Amino acid sequence: MNNHFVRLLISIFITLSISGCMGIRHLQDEEYLLRRQHIEGNDAISYDELETLFQAKANKKFPLIPFAPYVWVYHLGEIRFDSAKIEGKIDQIDEKYEGKILEHQGDERKIKKLEATKTKKTEKKMRDLAEGNILMRWGEQVSIYDEDLIIKTVDQMKLYLQNRGYFNSSLDYKTKFSGKRAYVTYHIEEDKPHVIDTIRFFTTDSVIYKLIKQNQSESLLTIGDPYDQNNLVKERDRIEKLLKNHGYFDFSRQYIVFDVLTDLHPYKVEINMIINDPVKRGYHKQFTLDSVIFVTDASAKPRQESRSFFNYHGITYQYYQKRFSKKILDQRVFIYPDSTYSINNTLNTQRQLAYLDNFKFININYDTTGNLFVANIFTSPLNKYSMTNEVGLNVTQGYPGPFYNLSLKDRNIFGGLENLEITGYFGFEGVSSATTQGEVYSSVESGAKLALIFPQFILPSSTRFKQKVGLYNPNTVIRSGFNYTNRLEYQRSNFTNALVYNWQKERRQAYSFTLSELSFINSTTDSTFYAQLINLEKEGNPLIKSFEPSFVSAMNFLVIYNFNPDDFYGNKSSLLKLYTESGGAMYNFFDARNFDLNKSDTIQHFQYLKFSSDFRRHLTINETNGIATRFNFGVAYPYGNNKTLPYEKFFFAGGSNSIRAWAPRRLGPGSQKPALNENPEKDGMFDYSIEKPGEILLEANVEYRSKLIGFVDWAFFVDAGNVWKFYKNPSFPGADFQFNRFYKEIAVGMGLGLRLNFSFLVIRFDYGVKMYDPARDEGKRWIGNKISLNKLGGEPGQAIWNIAIGYPF
Repeated sequence: MNNHFVRLLISIFITLSISGCMGIRHLQDEEYLLRRQHIEGNDAISYDELETLFQAKANKKFPLIPFAPYVWVYHLGEIRFDSAKIEGKIDQIDEKYEGKILEHQGDERKIKKLEATKTKKTEKKMRDLAEGNILMRWGEQVSIYDEDLIIKTVDQMKLYLQNRGYFNSSLDYKTKFSGKRAYVTYHIEEDKPHVIDTIRFFTTDSVIYKLIKQNQSESLLTIGDPYDQNNLVKERDRIEKLLKNHGYFDFSRQYIVFDVLTDLHPYKVEINMIINDPVKRGYHKQFTLDSVIFVTDASAKPRQESRSFFNYHGITYQYYQKRFSKKILDQRVFIYPDSTYSINNTLNTQRQLAYLDNFKFININYDTTGNLFVANIFTSPLNKYSMTNEVGLNVTQGYPGPFYNLSLKDRNIFGGLENLEITGYFGFEGVSSATTQGEVYSSVESGAKLALIFPQFILPSSTRFKQKVGLYNPNTVIRSGFNYTNRLEYQRSNFTNALVYNWQKERRQAYSFTLSELSFINSTTDSTFYAQLINLEKEGNPLIKSFEPSFVSAMNFLVIYNFNPDDFYGNKSSLLKLYTESGGAMYNFFDARNFDLNKSDTIQHFQYLKFSSDFRRHLTINETNGIATRFNFGVAYPYGNNKTLPYEKFFFAGGSNSIRAWAPRRLGPGSQKPALNENPEKDGMFDYSIEKPGEILLEANVEYRSKLIGFVDWAFFVDAGNVWKFYKNPSFPGADFQFNRFYKEIAVGMGLGLRLNFSFLVIRFDYGVKMYDPARDEGKRWIGNKISLNKLGGEPGQAIWNIAIGYPF
């Protein structure tokens, strides 16, 4: 980067700064630009909570930049906006399609298609007319100071403070004018909050009274807690759900009334909760099911005068054609005759039937006519056969490449709601050479998978046990797969068979236990790469064993905790993954010498223990800004004769979803120095041509995300981490993990990213720069000082572009 580019950046900055004044130049004589709003005096109530109450908002600005670019974008669009022209196009669309519809009178199918096209085009133009063109929608109008809106903001804040228990609070505002700019300051005096002093409960129904008292420990209203009206709303919802789970089918939260008294004692609140009786009946009734009817083909065309029926465990199944096992369906139904109505049992039945992936819809309703209480379950089967294909762009280790997936599904293959899935995939991807730095070539990935999914645990167990675990969406998967990788350095095939048990709990917790996974791996290497593996083996690195014909036996267990299952990208959402695996455990019970593990010309066997954890947290700051973090830890301990891992079981650092300032799989291990480049002034100091597998992984990432304009977002990120080896090897100094120095070997990279967010697809461009490089000598590892205005990427090899699909975490 030269001085001409720096001068260009400064010129653009000045131009935008001047254009940022455009809004002020267009203000009328009595108008002022709302430049900033500030809140002071709030201690208990957070600034972010109060900020959402602003009835007028200042124009958004970039951090550290003194102009509002969105106003500039809006005015660019406004200059090109012509409402008369848009209205003319709407008239043209009407005229065009009305004529076509007249030409196709009698062809209902064609007319419906033309009307749909006309409606779609008209709605697009109507949106342009109402909201402006795309630049106007991306930008913002000038925010004009309006005292009426400021007063409304004050009223909203006062109401909010009272709802939070600050009944004696006061609030005023002051506006400062500077030129054509207005600065508003809201001053709050919160005073002390009112606390709950007394809670009383009134109802004429002794059963309801007893039920609520028995569940008092779950109440959101506690004596001594600060008063918060939100807790009253939540308490009303809790009681409604409690009663609906105990037979009160037609109970509604509207029957619950709170009488809040604030003037009996200073800073104390008395809450009286009253449950009113229904006017017509005069009392709240508990409902008990008289019968349950399950129609398995609700949308089917009649094949006979009436459906056949079959009674199983008290449930009447009705159908034109018997297709599904009643024994399996019974495990997913939790409402039975003579049982008390429960909304939880209703929702769980609907949810668990949907998980079977055999029904288009599941509708459950209750009929109270004729003094009976009848549950009707209506389902409609999905097509027995389905096919999906997918074409896209894939990025896993390097540069984007196309892929094609084809999936076939045969539902209810044996009549017990089992599903057979067959998947084939083929894709290309650009990856860096493992033997020559700077070269990128095509890697081919292809394979096929066959999975047979049973909607229950295939285990010796009682009917009662299967009915009980049916609440957790149990399934057993017998899976076989073949994967083939063709890279310049090696070709690798992997044939795998596995027996897996899956279940989940309330959508927040998912579990997967692989009882047995057997893999046969075969590799062929080119001469250059093989020579590298031989040299590594002579130096004490047994990586070559990972590329010899191998048999891998393993069992593993995966747990996923989703702390916000409804919206992972919502406010303060978190996700935790825990994974553990044991490989080759069978050899602990047999003499390893019987397997010839020490011979180089036999199939290699591996023994290892592996654990990894991945914690992610997303924090929403406001509607356009947020922070995402991740902490990743893993350890894989190889033991036995090989003291190495199958190549797929190693940890790697670097790449678009890891430490983005390093190329994929090229960081580490530890402070081990890569080979030096012959031309460091052009290619950088180190030769990163060889992948760097490790057995211990530490990784932390933090990313600030913000909307830029339209569908374009930007991010600032900091990544830190590394991989290490378990065993010390004199030939690889610094590669092993040691507590007295590992913290000095944490690599740090930072950078900026652009994201094209199309909702259904996110295309990501991240520019990462090395800041702290553990491969360098101590005292020289900080290289952030090599970045300047003339060298934003630092020295050669210090920065790297990453192109990826989706968010990194």
